[in-house]
Parts: sequence; structure tokens; C-alpha cells
Amino acid sequence: MTTKDFRFTEVVQQASQYIEAGHTVHQKFTCHRCGSRQTMDVPNKFFLAGKCEECGAVTDIQARGCNYVLVTGVNKGFSAETIQ
Repeated sequence: MTTKDFRFTEVVQQASQYIEAGHTVHQKFTCHRCGSRQTMDVPNKFFLAGKCEECGAVTDIQARGCNYVLVTGVNKGFSAETIQ
């Protein structure tokens, strides 16, 4: 399976629509050092940087891009949030 990261702002905009519709998303990114695919534990929040659980490197997600995994279901009352 091939993974691809997209522009940060575009991902947040698209994911926000799913969140507002009541679904859950988890941000994903690729470590800039080791290439490991990482998923954030905190749902419906987008981080500007992320630490790799494999090698410990910190990736500038805002500059390098990201994606998300969509979990469908009821999740009323949440909105997307960007965390520095």
C-alpha cells in the first residue's frame, strides 16, 4: 500500500467537513527521517508537528503535509482544531 501526504491546509479543510458531519478523523503523517507512517492518538485535532514513535525525529507536518484516517459514526459537538 502506498501512502501519500497532502497539503496541510487542504487536509484540514476536507477533514473538517467530515468532523462537522459527525465522523471522527485521526491525523496521519510520514516521518521525514525514517519514512515511518505515524497516526496521532488525539481525534479531530491537527498538529503542526509530530514526533515519530520509531526514530524520535520531529517532522514539520505543516510544511511536509499529512493525511487522515476517517472513522465513520456519530460524533456530534466536535470541530477540527489545529494545535501547535
